[in-house]
Amino acid sequence: MKDLLKYLPQILEFIPDLMKNLKGIVILFFVLGILGGLGYLGYIFVMNYKDPYKCVSNQLYKQVSMDSDVYLFVGDYCVDGKSE
Repeated sequence: MKDLLKYLPQILEFIPDLMKNLKGIVILFFVLGILGGLGYLGYIFVMNYKDPYKCVSNQLYKQVSMDSDVYLFVGDYCVDGKSE
């Protein structure tokens, strides 16, 4: 126990420096967590993205909303890219 008390002042001097570093580490993990979350949301968006326009019989239709299967007529001419 006396040996531990001998090193106590050095340990107590080290604690404030450790707390400064811990604060930086916590901020670093917080920022990395936010960036990781944004990256994951971007991945989900890219994997689930559908083209909002559809070409049917040379007529152009636009999707009403991202989560809808309803399309509205937009124009009379479009090219669907299929070679016939």
